[in-house]
Amino acid sequence: MELVNFFLDLEYGDYASKNASNIEMTILSHLLASDIGCSLRSNKWPTFKDWALDDSLGDCLSSNLTRLEKEGNDIFLTDIYSDEEIPTEFKISRQQFAKLFDDWQEKVCKLKPKEVLIKYENDEFTIEIKD
Repeated sequence: MELVNFFLDLEYGDYASKNASNIEMTILSHLLASDIGCSLRSNKWPTFKDWALDDSLGDCLSSNLTRLEKEGNDIFLTDIYSDEEIPTEFKISRQQFAKLFDDWQEKVCKLKPKEVLIKYENDEFTIEIKD
């Protein structure tokens, strides 16, 4: 089982990640906490989920800390600033990505729990929250 913890910064209202079990979970934490975040976005712009599910929005996307690339039914996440000679890739299916995006919005952004734990086991993500 892989995991990563997030903690709510009460002063700024955003999340910081800690204790990622591996590089792949660190990459995922950067995507969720920094690139996707919980800020209000205009409805006129596509979301990361829109991009993941709509081939007309392109195959690659780069954000603050992560690069995302679609290949078939999968998305590969990499750290833009990796110190590795060959950066680690984290593969996630488009459907998993869309579900994780929705769960992040519903369980984390709307509820604003003080602590969030994301587990990845048997090719599934689960989000646990604590106040």
